[in-house]
Amino acid sequence: MPRTLDPTSHAVRRDAFLDAAEGLIRSKGYEETSIQDVLDAAGASRGAFYHYFDSKAALLEAVVDRMTDGVIAVVEPVVADPRLSAPAKLQALLLTAGAWKAERSDLLLAFMRSWYAAENDLVRLRVARAAFARLTPLIARIVREGRDQGDFDCTSPDDAAALLAALFAGSADIMVPLFLDCRDGRVPAADVERFVTAYEEAMERILGMAPGSLVLVDRSALHIWLG
Repeated sequence: MPRTLDPTSHAVRRDAFLDAAEGLIRSKGYEETSIQDVLDAAGASRGAFYHYFDSKAALLEAVVDRMTDGVIAVVEPVVADPRLSAPAKLQALLLTAGAWKAERSDLLLAFMRSWYAAENDLVRLRVARAAFARLTPLIARIVREGRDQGDFDCTSPDDAAALLAALFAGSADIMVPLFLDCRDGRVPAADVERFVTAYEEAMERILGMAPGSLVLVDRSALHIWLG
């Protein structure tokens, strides 16, 4: 008789590897963490590791996927909150996501450089596409609501939402290198703040909003990323 898989036990065992990897990335950094380190921390065999992941890069992808799940879980109640206007929901969604990331800045900063290394381009692209697919329906719901209420001026809410989600996802490809350059002293903090302002202006223009209507990045939290 074939062995049946217990989904709960499977998820728990897989999460044990992710928990171990997160702890090691925080303490040692991604590059300095080996698969053997993960096995030792998780108290598992190499065969068990390769049952869930086919490489160290696949483990990193899974860590980031789980973080995406965490962000989506946090922002979904914001989108569903009937007390908020559509502009307030959009602002709260992105600020809430930003705050969630800031609380985990030690982990994120630990693998930012590795995440943007050339060998992780395909992994990063897969994660970005998955995040885009999950984020777009949430933003579309907000944009449709805002258009119906007269807060947003856009011909096609769904297309506008796709553009906003792409802008949100794609901004990291500019913002993360800027953060790292600023931390390394290659660019001033003013360059980062200028990009953040341009990012907010672009979203306002897509939605037909007045300049200064949206504050999507908490300026007081930027110091966490800029060092």
